[in-house]
Amino acid sequence: MKQIYDFDRYPPPVLNENMLRDKLEKRSKKRQTILLAVSGVLLQIVALLLEVLTCNRYPIFSVCCLVYQLVSMTGGGVIAVVYAQKGGNFHHE
Repeated sequence: MKQIYDFDRYPPPVLNENMLRDKLEKRSKKRQTILLAVSGVLLQIVALLLEVLTCNRYPIFSVCCLVYQLVSMTGGGVIAVVYAQKGGNFHHE
C-alpha cells in the first residue's frame, strides 16, 4: 500500500474524533442538498411534461402547471441570489 504521508520528515496531521465527525456531517449535508436539488429538477420536468401532455384535454390543469412552473422557477432564482449574496459555497474547508 502506498504511503501518502512521510511521518519521518513531518508530524502527522492533528485529528480528533470531533473533527472527523464534523467532516462526516458536512459530507452528509452536502449529499442531502444535492439529492434535494436533483429531486426539485425532476419535479419541474414532470410538471412540464404534464403541462404539455394535458394542454388539449385539460386546459385549466395545464395553466395550473404553468403557474406552478413560473412560481417555482422564480422562487429558486430568488433563493440562488440570496445564497450568492451571502457568499455561501460548499467548497470551503
